[in-house]
Amino acid sequence: MSRLETRPLAHSRARMPIGLFFLALGGCTLAEPPTCDDTEDFACFTGAFRSLLGERAGGVEVCTPQQYDVGCVTADDEGTWKLPGLPLATDVLVTASFEGAVDTVFSQNTAMAWYDWYKVMVPRSIMATNASNLDVELDPDKGHVLFIVWEGLNLDGVDTARVPDVTATLVEGDGSVFYASSLGLASKSADATTSNGSGGVLNLDPGLHTLRFDAPGGDCTEPMFHYAYTAPNEIPVPVLAGHTTAIDVLCPVP
Repeated sequence: MSRLETRPLAHSRARMPIGLFFLALGGCTLAEPPTCDDTEDFACFTGAFRSLLGERAGGVEVCTPQQYDVGCVTADDEGTWKLPGLPLATDVLVTASFEGAVDTVFSQNTAMAWYDWYKVMVPRSIMATNASNLDVELDPDKGHVLFIVWEGLNLDGVDTARVPDVTATLVEGDGSVFYASSLGLASKSADATTSNGSGGVLNLDPGLHTLRFDAPGGDCTEPMFHYAYTAPNEIPVPVLAGHTTAIDVLCPVP
């Protein structure tokens, strides 16, 4: 596994699915992300952040540490932000930092720049609970992954169903995949996604890892709410020390 090149950090138009770490905010009005200027030369990401309680999360710092010509931006008081000047059709590592939340990596391909990101930052307490449930101590020198498996696109602000019975495999390297219970927290007994559709991996070495997803309904292949697939069902997942990489995966149902 290669280490990821990064620069120092200063401390993802339809709607992106929202779940355990992208929490559905029932009854909360979502602010519309800003509009990007039309250009054929660069891609632009836009989105809106919320706290776990549904409050608009102004002040989230969004950076692209591998894109040296693109600076960081800060979400406004409405939690909205835009990040222009990104290379076209390219895997881009985006980081997000917010008080009380884990530092998060959103890995995204700019081919999906048309898709607005509505996201919730993961409270540190949730990651601590996941680790406690698995009798694991979080290593600050390593990184972690969280994922949710969805049936389809959220094109109208309403989440599609989560997909149970999907298994994830770390293709190489040390680390054990866990799955969440129906309540959304790590479970020792789950051996595939439950009705919650989520899971993850704790304490991975920094670098580029590959997760393979197998669903009873067939291949999990597109769209790309993560880096571009390297093979059917196999997703490259960048991991940074002290960060949690969050990805959404679309898989068919039987």
